[in-house]
Amino acid sequence: MAKRILFLSLFFFCGSFCFGQSRKELEADQHRAVIRFLNLSLHDSIADIGSGSGYNIVSIAKEYPTLRFTVEDIDSSECNRKSFTRYINGWGNKTNIGNFDFHYGTETSTGLRSSAFNKVLIFDVVHELTYPREMLADIKRILAPGGSVFIKEILVHKKMKRQKGCNYPFLTDAQFKTRLQENGLVARKEEICYDNGRNRYIKLFECVPVN
Repeated sequence: MAKRILFLSLFFFCGSFCFGQSRKELEADQHRAVIRFLNLSLHDSIADIGSGSGYNIVSIAKEYPTLRFTVEDIDSSECNRKSFTRYINGWGNKTNIGNFDFHYGTETSTGLRSSAFNKVLIFDVVHELTYPREMLADIKRILAPGGSVFIKEILVHKKMKRQKGCNYPFLTDAQFKTRLQENGLVARKEEICYDNGRNRYIKLFECVPVN
């Protein structure tokens, strides 16, 4: 997760030269797009899969100071109260550590309760899954009937080799959707929230099970 954050920082930095925006402005634009796309309510039951050190989920949680989040990762050295508290403090203490329920799974299972969440978030994770079939099946298992899986991914227009930051190749839009289909998910809503004007862009998906 630390490598992923480093790469995203470089990604935003390079993009600022394309559009004449600062990194802070770019991140703010993307944050607003994510919040709008998720359309969270105080009645939602939310699980964030692959939370890492909390960068993505804390930026969302600060907009909903009374909402609780279940966070899951396989690495307790990254995903823990200390790491999350650092982001909470850095972003003005608009949420608190008590709003996060920490769980640790494996590369094939979240270990979370079945049919428990109406919104499951997977940010910057799908291209890194070692066992995508098993993990996406488990994510469908924890999804409540009528719920949605929200995915944020860096995609590429042209196929590329492994990315140095995380050592996994980013997917094209077609490759990504094929991976979803092969694992019983379909995107019913999608939106580009950032494009650096070159090969990489960030896209949001709302997905539902098809079987």
